[in-house]
Amino acid sequence: MDQEIILLLRKYAANNCSAHELEQVRQIIASGKYYAEWEAVLLEESLTEDTGPSDASDFKQAEVLNRINRSIKPVKRLIFPRWSLGAAAAILIMLSAGYLFFSNRNPVLNNRTLLSVSSSDGQQKKITLADGTEVTLNSLSTIHYKDIFNGGKREVYLEGEAFFNVVHDAQHPFIVHTQKLNVHVLGTSFNVSAYIHDKKTTVSVATGKVGVNVSNSAYANMLLPGDRLSYNGNIQTSHINPDDILGWQKGILIFHQESIRDIAPVLERYYGVHIYFGKNNDPGKQITAAFKQKTLQQVMMILSQTAGFTYKLTNNEIHID
Repeated sequence: MDQEIILLLRKYAANNCSAHELEQVRQIIASGKYYAEWEAVLLEESLTEDTGPSDASDFKQAEVLNRINRSIKPVKRLIFPRWSLGAAAAILIMLSAGYLFFSNRNPVLNNRTLLSVSSSDGQQKKITLADGTEVTLNSLSTIHYKDIFNGGKREVYLEGEAFFNVVHDAQHPFIVHTQKLNVHVLGTSFNVSAYIHDKKTTVSVATGKVGVNVSNSAYANMLLPGDRLSYNGNIQTSHINPDDILGWQKGILIFHQESIRDIAPVLERYYGVHIYFGKNNDPGKQITAAFKQKTLQQVMMILSQTAGFTYKLTNNEIHID
């Protein structure tokens, strides 16, 4: 992350920007970049604000926009030229999601430290939380959590993919927050895939019961073992073999009724490649397949024959027509 950008955004959040710095902030917003820097500053801000418990169902995007405008002291509001309205709208939507993601919790930490653990490209990492819950992070994933859970809930924040084996505690629900979904359990095992740049967020249940709700909704879906919920603006549920949920931990790539556009980000992370799509917007047939210890060339040949697309593999790039 760009530390200079973070320092500037910290000043912006603290109402300490000069007119020149506000212009820099305007350019940052118009560029549509620096998502990670925005999220980092929003996280810091949410940890220092003592606003009381937050309720996701009460979240309103307009309130976030007003909050941003109120933070500007040197001028009454930040004004965007017409050419940048699209980019500004996009970043404000992202800000709304990020603000909800990091503020949808009790911000009072009681002087406890918020810890973060991340896995690198091609790495899996296992951690044990304070209550004994075991978490396995998939590649390029991050989890934020307290060193000691206190209060009535056990809450963690996930970016990426992780498998949770939650210790049962009927008095203290365990909640996984992602940008799009919240997962509520008392004690069970389940998988959450919530990579920021993936179109879908999925929750798959191995054992027990799991409640899932969209971050901006109070309505919850109850999932049982073998159930999988996918969210991409709309909720879809399906049933899979519970054993398949553990596939990625064993080095097995498993896809259930997925298009090549949904599969592409998984292949990019697993094989360290970049996948590009041509002008053809047809995602092809839905694919159900499992691959164990297959080369990228083998996987692409099978997927292309199954889904009906052509591709070209050159070095670390795949171009799909």
